[in-house]
Amino acid sequence: MIQALETQITSLISKHATVDTVVEGLRDHQLVHFACHGTLEDRKPFKASFELHGDERLTLLDIIRSRLPAAEVAFLSACHTAELTEDSVADEGLHLAAAMQYCGFRSVVGTMWAMADMDGRDLARHFYRNMLSDLGRDQEKAIMPVYRRSAVALRDAVQALRRKSGVTLERWVNFVHYGA
Repeated sequence: MIQALETQITSLISKHATVDTVVEGLRDHQLVHFACHGTLEDRKPFKASFELHGDERLTLLDIIRSRLPAAEVAFLSACHTAELTEDSVADEGLHLAAAMQYCGFRSVVGTMWAMADMDGRDLARHFYRNMLSDLGRDQEKAIMPVYRRSAVALRDAVQALRRKSGVTLERWVNFVHYGA
């Protein structure tokens, strides 16, 4: 779905998705999209991670140590990216979505628990269509930074997901937006 967008895309799939290549890609891109598994480690927030190829893990600590000068929007289509565990300090707010924001991404879309794969696909389709459409025709939208369009794009995408037959409350309310 992402590859069908009318914009230049760098894909890191399968064996190309190593910790080093993903961190390097994060440094060079304004918008990033993760479509993988997210994992939490009870009582070890810095061990929260994205599962990459070959059991490699991009941890919260890897992300925090990165320097990301181009960062604007991160869409984390992965489970548990904005989840606090039962053992988390209530006001701690340390999870993968927060780490992306701390590292410079002005807007981050995450999930509060496990998500259905089809929801990530459907939500991303609506999110990117809304956020990236009409940039050439709508002068006001064209000058607005991408990160400023992300909250509205997520709201509209979630509304579209809600209207889909058979989608329960737990599925559409899972997606959250952090940032501008």
